[in-house]
Amino acid sequence: VRCDPITISQDNEQGYDPRGTQHYESTIRLVTGRKHQVRAMLASLGCPLIRDTLYEPISGMTLESLEDEEMESRMDEALDKVRVPTQAIGLQAHAILFAGVRAKARVPWWRDETG
Repeated sequence: VRCDPITISQDNEQGYDPRGTQHYESTIRLVTGRKHQVRAMLASLGCPLIRDTLYEPISGMTLESLEDEEMESRMDEALDKVRVPTQAIGLQAHAILFAGVRAKARVPWWRDETG
């Protein structure tokens, strides 16, 4: 697992506005996985993916935190904001190995060709 700070250009091809916020690129190796596993786990740690409107609203919230009435109210408000993403999110496989066949992805949209 790696997590490196990155700078996203203001004029990236997806039209994403980084707003001067520090972003990180993580490399995670999955052996097995369920649908949305990486997205849900990173959001629960308070590290949602760029443009992930499905999990970002509930970022950092866990079931344990619902014991507090104020957090329960905040969770209800956050759940009202949950939407299926309509734009590309900041998630991309670097490579996939399946049944002996390996496919490698192109450079992700948030990084230029050199980085």
